[in-house]
Amino acid sequence: MVVLRRLVIALSTATLLGAAEPSAAARAAFLRGEAALTRGRWDEAAAAYREALSATPGYASALNGLGSVLFRKGQVKEALTSFREATQADPDYKMAWFNLGYAARKSGDMATAAQAYERYTQLEPGDADGYYGLGESYRQLGRKPEAVAAYQAYITREHRKGEQVWVRKATEHLKALGAEPLPTPVVVEAATLAVAAAPADSEAPRTSNPALAAARIRDGDALMKERRYREAAFAFLDASHADVGHVEALFKLGNALAVLGYYGQAVAQWERATELTQDAAIRQSAKENIDRARAKQAQLGASPQAAGLAPGSGPVADTTRAQARRAYEQGVQRIAAQDFSGALASLSQAIQQEPMLAVAYVARGSANIGLRRYAEAASDYQYALELEPATASPLYGLAESFRAMGRTLEARDLYERYAASSAADVRPQLQEESRQKSARLR
Repeated sequence: MVVLRRLVIALSTATLLGAAEPSAAARAAFLRGEAALTRGRWDEAAAAYREALSATPGYASALNGLGSVLFRKGQVKEALTSFREATQADPDYKMAWFNLGYAARKSGDMATAAQAYERYTQLEPGDADGYYGLGESYRQLGRKPEAVAAYQAYITREHRKGEQVWVRKATEHLKALGAEPLPTPVVVEAATLAVAAAPADSEAPRTSNPALAAARIRDGDALMKERRYREAAFAFLDASHADVGHVEALFKLGNALAVLGYYGQAVAQWERATELTQDAAIRQSAKENIDRARAKQAQLGASPQAAGLAPGSGPVADTTRAQARRAYEQGVQRIAAQDFSGALASLSQAIQQEPMLAVAYVARGSANIGLRRYAEAASDYQYALELEPATASPLYGLAESFRAMGRTLEARDLYERYAASSAADVRPQLQEESRQKSARLR
């Protein structure tokens, strides 16, 4: 499984933002270890992680990093010990639990793998990969009912195009286990998908979805390695929308935009990341990147990229825009046919080609609602409102998402706003429904 193979050696950058504070010497050594791990310098990385642990014993991120190096060097037993110590040092350290599960499964210790994946899926319930590993572990332990539930949870969550081979494998395992096929989801009433231009409503409340942000960052990392930079930029953009102010997402979005030649936009992302963190290493890296990007701008002159135009404008060809529109229309047709997984794929394709196409985010929100991915739907509707604050459709979709998530007060406010809206895309029938739903939530 591509994502599983990759995650076990994933860097710990995200943990810099939320882990317990190590000493300055430990942090410096840890960052050297991360840099060496990135370059494949295993011995150098291991030495740096051990130096960090000498300065701050029990430093969870360094333990996880050391485990990643040891696993890559084939020292699986030692890697398991390091990952286990990382989870003991920080019981909420998601990546360490995932790595422990993966390494244990690869070594044949399915009992440990199952326990680790159980904890990981508790901490990161939106990540499909954990459920696949859990299903594999349960199946090989002969725990059929648990394996069935885990595989079904995986299939429900896995919508990435490149991972569908594993969906098929999970489906085959379910059949072999004698499980019934998953039911087809029923869509909640979806908002209209029309584009409008009308007086702006006030801003909708923002919600944070760290699990979605983490998943999209992992997708972006994989796409960068495959040199699919435009899709990677879209993934990091998605992550920054899902968790506003996520420093890692912003920094990596800047990296992807710079590779694509959008130096002005890249600088903006790095500057924003710098404003949101006090981490000296991150701020220094951002400064160096900004200096290089500005030098490139000076060399290129007034090109569309140097002018800082957003993805989807400037050098995007008319043919690409036409492809995006076709993918969007195909997605809408699939929603009408209740093919929500197919709609999600089409609409994600449209957004990759035209990342500022607001109506595609609204439609993708509706597809996510059909798949019962309410947090992801909320993120799409919120970003659609940022792009097109004059529309009403995202208000209704966001209200539906929040209601399904149990966020009734916010849902009620959004229903009321939709009911009172005079935007051109508002629908009288949905306004009446909004009034009724708002009243029931009082």
